[in-house]
Amino acid sequence: MRRFFLLSSTLVLALGCGKDDDSKNKAECHLAAINLSACQRSSLAAVQSTGVWNVNVELNDGSGSAGALKLSGGSGAQILGLSVTERQLTEDTFYLAADVVDTYGRTVRYAFAGCEASAPTKLEGTFRRCVDGALDLQGTFKGARLERNAGEGESSGVELVKELALPRGAARDLTVSGGYAYVPAGPEGFFVFDVTNPAEARRVGEGNPGNDVYTDVAVKGTTLFVASQKNGLALYNVANPAAPAFLRALADPAVEVVSLAVEGNLLFAASPAPNGEVLIFDVTTPVQPKLVDRYFVEGAQPQGGEVPMDVMAVGNRLYVSNWTYGVTVSDITTPSTPKLLGRFSGGTSRTVAVGTVGDRTLAFSAGEDWDAHLTVLDVASPANVLQVGEFRIRPEVSIRALALSGAKLYVAHYQDGLRVLDVSNPSVPRQVAYYNTWRETDAGRGISFFEGLNSVNVPGDGYVYATDSSRGLLIFRETP
Repeated sequence: MRRFFLLSSTLVLALGCGKDDDSKNKAECHLAAINLSACQRSSLAAVQSTGVWNVNVELNDGSGSAGALKLSGGSGAQILGLSVTERQLTEDTFYLAADVVDTYGRTVRYAFAGCEASAPTKLEGTFRRCVDGALDLQGTFKGARLERNAGEGESSGVELVKELALPRGAARDLTVSGGYAYVPAGPEGFFVFDVTNPAEARRVGEGNPGNDVYTDVAVKGTTLFVASQKNGLALYNVANPAAPAFLRALADPAVEVVSLAVEGNLLFAASPAPNGEVLIFDVTTPVQPKLVDRYFVEGAQPQGGEVPMDVMAVGNRLYVSNWTYGVTVSDITTPSTPKLLGRFSGGTSRTVAVGTVGDRTLAFSAGEDWDAHLTVLDVASPANVLQVGEFRIRPEVSIRALALSGAKLYVAHYQDGLRVLDVSNPSVPRQVAYYNTWRETDAGRGISFFEGLNSVNVPGDGYVYATDSSRGLLIFRETP
């Protein structure tokens, strides 16, 4: 099962609950305890000892996750967002370790030991985690230094019109409505930007979450729906966008919501925790959402990571990205009793966009993991979803968000920035423009695998709106 790294100053048990090994050796994450005798250690001399690297960890129990290493920079070396406490980078050694104390007072060490390098920017080796010196988890890792793709400049076919940094926090998503862009920023709430003149866009307001975390937003009329980590859904009146007025947070059900979608008079909310469900609300009166159903996608096993991460509704169909359960298509003709019609389970699915291209109904699905990529699905017959195409750049960079406009698909491709694809021939998506937004020197880089361009919105006003985890709100315009 693929997992996300969950790391903070207080929560450091990131990859699993059980132990791979019950050994009594109390120093098993130190370099001397790691057997590298079969490695081609001479190849490590060529490894670049600077920059930001993405890594993929595969544990011996078959699980794993992707993360990041920062080998240089103003804030010092870091692994998985933790400060490096031991570093040995020589002609035949690549070893990084970080020690943290967990909430139980135990010392937890994360260690990466290189085995061989196929290029100065490509590395493989051993991963270990120890608790008070005893081996807890072990496996292997692959790493790649993040650089621009060969042959690319800063941009092609796209120009940056305006860049607006957030005053606090990091952008998580955005929506654009009525000449205003709403950007949630996690524990910092959300920020409002006047984009009536994109070239002169400016921040005009904000909403404070108190002790909550905001992750997504959607607008209907003058009501702003906010995805909340603690309350599920928060409501604001944005009749005056410069002064959002908090209305209330829904206390029932109080669940985590990470994604929202409005279709007509229905609001859909993807809630991965604690139950793994999609909440369906009647928002005929937006300020008074009525819960219609708590939809558990048939067959999904939330305890195994098969949870809803993104939602999109088109007509009487609901499309859900269910992480390891893939993309599902459900009939919502009667919203109180959704019914699963079919699914596609080829890899992880974190985000989905749906629309008609030519005479075909297509769903575009993308994962958020090592080797994740774009998959093009023909969903005209939901009981028999067919993959008809795909688009890949490189395994070490994944995708966070998609927006379909006509026969163009706009991709928020994390460290590969904005990608514009012509999907008029869905069997062969063709890149027609790009903008490399990720810069190694920006503040906050190298902490997480999930960095860079993380949302994209194409409202039809001739501009492309996106957010970057470090740079904030970015407004683009396509060029001839």
